[in-house]
Amino acid sequence: MSDVSGQVTKLVKNYRSHEALLTLPSRLFYHRELVVCADPTVVTSLLGWEKLPKKGFPLIFHGVRGSEAREGKSPSWFNPAEAVQVLRYCCLLAQSISSQVSASDIGVITPYRKQVCPAQARLAL
Repeated sequence: MSDVSGQVTKLVKNYRSHEALLTLPSRLFYHRELVVCADPTVVTSLLGWEKLPKKGFPLIFHGVRGSEAREGKSPSWFNPAEAVQVLRYCCLLAQSISSQVSASDIGVITPYRKQVCPAQARLAL
C-alpha cells in the first residue's frame, strides 16, 4: 500500500491466519517477514475437523471442473460449480458435530466478488 507521497507501507502482522497458511506467502512475497499474530485458540480450533484431508493442516485444495461465467457487463467472473462446492464445505462446517461453527463465523476468500455471492445468498451470511 502506498500513500500520496509515494512511501510504501508493508503490512507484516497477520491477525487472521494459522501459521501453516502463512509460510509460503511469507517466503515468496515477504522475505520471511510475516508475523503470526492470530489468537491460537481461534486458528487451531478446527485442526481436528473430520473433513480435513490432513489433520492438523487447516487447508483444503479441491479441484472443481466447471466453466467461468459473468453476469451482464460485470467485470467480475465466477464459476457456479466452484461456488456450489464452497457452499457444501460451508454447510459441512456449520453442521459438524465435532466443531461448533456458526454460519456468521465462516469467511470465503476469493479474488472475485461474484464468486462469494452465491454462497452468501444460500447461507444468508
